Amino acid sequence: MSLTLAEKMGPIISGLNPPQREAVVTTEGPVLVLAGAGSGKTRVITCRIAHLLSKHVAPDRILAVSFTNKAAGEMRERVSGMVGKVGNGCVLSTFHALGVKFLREEHAAAGLTAGFTILDESDQVDSARTALRTLGYAVDQYEPRQVHQRISHFKNMLTLPGPVSEHPLDPVVARVMPLYQQRLRAMNAVDFDDLIGTPVLLLEQNPEVAERWSHRFRYMMVDEYQDTNGAQIRLLRALCKGFGNLCVVGDDDQSIYAWRGAVAGNILQFGDQFPGAKIIPLTQNYRSTNNVLRCANAVISNNPNRHEKSLWSQNGDGELVRFMLADNDEAESMWVATDLLRQKHARRMKWREFGVLYRTNAQSRTIEDEIRKAGIPYRIVGGTKFYDRKEVRDVVAWLRVIANHFDEAAFRRVVNVPQRGVGDASIEKLGEYAKNHGTPFWRAVEHCDVVPGIPTRVQAALKEVHALLTEYRERFRKEPLGEVARALIEDKRIGFGDECVRASKDARETQRRIENIRELPSALVSFQARDPEGKLEDFLARLSLDTRKDDGEDADEPKDEVSLMTLHGAKGLEFDVVYLLGMEEGLLPHGRTLTEGSSDDIGEERRLAYVGITRARKVLTMSAARIRLKYGKVERRKVSRFIYEIPENLLDGGYGGGAQESVIETAEEKHTRVMSAFDDLSKLLG
Repeated sequence: MSLTLAEKMGPIISGLNPPQREAVVTTEGPVLVLAGAGSGKTRVITCRIAHLLSKHVAPDRILAVSFTNKAAGEMRERVSGMVGKVGNGCVLSTFHALGVKFLREEHAAAGLTAGFTILDESDQVDSARTALRTLGYAVDQYEPRQVHQRISHFKNMLTLPGPVSEHPLDPVVARVMPLYQQRLRAMNAVDFDDLIGTPVLLLEQNPEVAERWSHRFRYMMVDEYQDTNGAQIRLLRALCKGFGNLCVVGDDDQSIYAWRGAVAGNILQFGDQFPGAKIIPLTQNYRSTNNVLRCANAVISNNPNRHEKSLWSQNGDGELVRFMLADNDEAESMWVATDLLRQKHARRMKWREFGVLYRTNAQSRTIEDEIRKAGIPYRIVGGTKFYDRKEVRDVVAWLRVIANHFDEAAFRRVVNVPQRGVGDASIEKLGEYAKNHGTPFWRAVEHCDVVPGIPTRVQAALKEVHALLTEYRERFRKEPLGEVARALIEDKRIGFGDECVRASKDARETQRRIENIRELPSALVSFQARDPEGKLEDFLARLSLDTRKDDGEDADEPKDEVSLMTLHGAKGLEFDVVYLLGMEEGLLPHGRTLTEGSSDDIGEERRLAYVGITRARKVLTMSAARIRLKYGKVERRKVSRFIYEIPENLLDGGYGGGAQESVIETAEEKHTRVMSAFDDLSKLLG
């Protein structure tokens, strides 16, 4: 005899811990579930949905919203596994998918036809570009991607640029935004932000629409509530007016997406926005050992304006958190690569059980170099390997042609990256000329003024590229490689920085691209320090050997690889062994927050550190370098303030050249030691 759904739910609910059980069965009114890292929040949400279905709530009266298709899919699979096909009738969705569902039904009220289009990112930027041109702005004066990013910012907040603003683009955005929106409506189209903003405005301004939708869902749930923005909160408030049964799950200590519009204050103000809310903290962690959790608690407790909670585990105390202080960034990466080998052998682990985390993409260069040398398989999670990144490949293409002017493939990339208005037709004419005259492509460029069909303007651009390549070829023969590479990247005649701006979606991506290309001179400095006689072509040869793919590599087969990723990319993941690199002032917390940021920005950096720490199940190692190569120059470093926030009895600091060095030093001791190491490395590098 088969069990009823209610009978099936009994053992499931009894298997929850008391706070989890309370969060599942408290179905009426507003509820905030403060789900600490590793506390089983997804289990709570799915059990709550199953519990509601077991109480004979109609599936289409249940709404659960997450931020990613992956999370929504996982939720759907778990619910189906518990309740079967009946769960398919629940609305388990992302915010944007819910917006599409709303607008398909309410298109007339929104001034759209049923077949409206959702513009992709490229089309949205093109619409901003068209609006700029209509107003007489030159696109090289105001980058369309950055203008669109500001438009998106205001749409997410459901506001318009004010008369007074500190952002330099806002006066332009105030003029562009109405034309941009007119263009979308003329195309019967919406952008991604309209999928949230338009439903909010209709629900707040159209009584008929509000009546239909405020009673549509009797029970609503939201995952990762700390990542919501202003528009999403207003959407939730409008949708739950009829019944008021809103359960949100999140952790203010893991709010790390302010840069894309998330408002950490939403979860802190839940009780004010939804009066009578019940708050249920989940503090039992099922992932980590207690020493890892004590370390995390110690760091995050220094943030003001947070819900107080302290994670604990039944997994035992575990090992002390290891802190490794290296002489320099290369020593840090070499130590980590060696320790990866040691830990894998000693613990008989799979490579996929190791995670290497860092604050910025540019940091991956040194650790990638070292683990490649050690023969350790790895992957970049949520990103691209350092030397595969477009902006890095662009600079490397210049280096390739400088080292070997017969490298036609690289020359074809160089000639128009950064852009110089050299079209494909001119490139093909050069290729035909070289082929017909039996001369290298380089020579065809050199004599482009005699190649038929090449416009005078293009000839001038080609001559300039040829002259720059010739100039830098001579410099690389005579001067230190790192210094010349730095000059190449800074050279305004080439314009790598301008290309980073042009190719980026927003200012944050621009900065990331610039940081990546600025890491290349450091690679050349390190190479020449190891091989003082090494030439540019030797560096490129080694690079080609290090980054080539293995023969027969099957991209579809799951790989046993170490995961490398930024802290932002690590959220939601976990590993048995975690290395958290670059625990230094200027990296974590990031230098931008130290020079331009507020206490709120430092708080977000501390939350990033907390996220990184809580990714570790068994072993956590944090590392820092006394000095670090940055942009090819030696830079003294300070240990991150977040390390000093951890009680010394939780840290095993006996790593760093084998010296049993105290983690906590006086300012005078640190200054003396760092200056000595700085002088030593400066002498080594000349």
